Order: sequence, then structure tokens, then C-alpha cells
Amino acid sequence: MKILKSCLAMLAIVSVFSAAAWAMKMNIDPARAEISVKPGEEKTGVITVLNYDETGSARIKAYIQDLVYLPDGSNDFLALGSTPWSLGGWIKIGPTEFDIPPGKQEAVRYIISVPKDAKGGRYGVIFFETIAPPSQAKEVGATVNVRLGAILLVTVEGTKVVKAKITGMTTGEDKEKGFGISWTVYNDSNILVRPFGTIKIIDGAKKEITAIDVNKEKSGVLPKTSRKFTVYYKDSAKLAKGEYYAQLVLDYGGEALLGGQSKFKIE
Repeated sequence: MKILKSCLAMLAIVSVFSAAAWAMKMNIDPARAEISVKPGEEKTGVITVLNYDETGSARIKAYIQDLVYLPDGSNDFLALGSTPWSLGGWIKIGPTEFDIPPGKQEAVRYIISVPKDAKGGRYGVIFFETIAPPSQAKEVGATVNVRLGAILLVTVEGTKVVKAKITGMTTGEDKEKGFGISWTVYNDSNILVRPFGTIKIIDGAKKEITAIDVNKEKSGVLPKTSRKFTVYYKDSAKLAKGEYYAQLVLDYGGEALLGGQSKFKIE
């Protein structure tokens, strides 16, 4: 059974589209792969790129970038090797440039080679961009039409360390969204964690007013980074004047649950 660790109040990415002068329809499968590999071993996999345009061929360029979740939960991408959790040096892909006829598909293989002394997790994205063939590029003046990304989440078996903490918790009214409750999770692990749980609003008499599920989609927090989460109570206008508590309980996959509490007042 997990023990609640209390502490007083104190990152699908999957696709990016760009404008284009020539159209093309493309899909990838899978859009995300969770991979477990033993130290010193290799793991291979395949991403299928489908051109479901029935008339036009597609020229595709494949490459890898580092995955980043910003503190507000949005995604960013950096050059391979830019982050401590990069797949750089571990991964190879091929082919990296190819043509797909109308209605056909191409299999792009990746090979992940894990060093013997590796620990924790590594994370990245294989991007697939459409590029115009040289003859078309001269005519349309554009080379990029669509970019789709397949997320790779790699864990080295038997080496994960799972630790996290709540570093801040605040409350405040938003005229459009309702009463907001925000908290920040710092991931002190060597793997990605997915903190989820509930927020309860309790009045001064210890009566529960509501319980709100948080991070139901289980969005992640990368190793040694912080991420801010926010939920809103839309019926806050129904709260009578007085003191209340927002109580947070999170399960992030560690031995203990995380807890936080913030006191607020309705006037």
C-alpha cells in the first residue's frame, strides 16, 4: 500500500502542420512507441508511413529530434543531443529519404542500441516531413508540406529511480474559466513520470464540496524538469463566503503518493 507523503502548500506533440503550396495526405503508425530495453542490448521497431493520396506521390525526409515538455505542458523539439534524455548516440533510422507512390506505404526501421552502463529513460521524436521533388520545388517555391512525429519513450530495464515532489501550489479566480488551482511537479527521477490524481475542495467545516480528476490523460514530466498543471472549478460562484482548502493527492508511480494543500478565502 502506498503511503501519503504530505507537503504544505508552497509537459501527441504528435503532429505539426505547416502551410504548403502543394497538397498531400500522409499518416504514420504508430504515433507513439513505449520501448523497454535491457542494458547492453538492442531493440528494433518500425514506423509505417502511409501516403493515402490516390493521385500524387510523396517524397519524405525522416530525422530525429529531442522531445521537450515546457513548464506549462506544451511541447517543443530540439536538435538531437540537446538534452540529458536524448536518444542521440543510441538510435539509427532508415531509410531517411524516400518516395511513396499514391496509396502506398513505406516502413522506416529504427534500431536502439543501449550502452551496458545506461540507466533510466531516453525520449525523442522521429519526424517525417514531406518535401517537394526538385522539379516541383522550383515551381511552387516551397519544400515542406506536412510534418508528423512518432514519439519514442525508451526505458532501460531494471535501472529506473522514481522520485518527485510538489514545489508550488496556488489558487485564484479566473472570470472566464472559474476558480483555478495550480501546482508544479518536479520530477527528480531518471525516467519520465505521469502524475495523476484528484483535487478536493473542502470547506472550513471539513465538508467536501467537490472532487476533480487531474491529469486524466496522464501527461508526462521529463527527468529533472518541472511542469505546471492547472484545473478549474466552474461552479465556484456557488461557494459561500468563508475559508476553504484545496487538497491535492497525486500518484506518480513512486512508493509514496504526493500531497499538497492550499488555503483560500471566498469573500
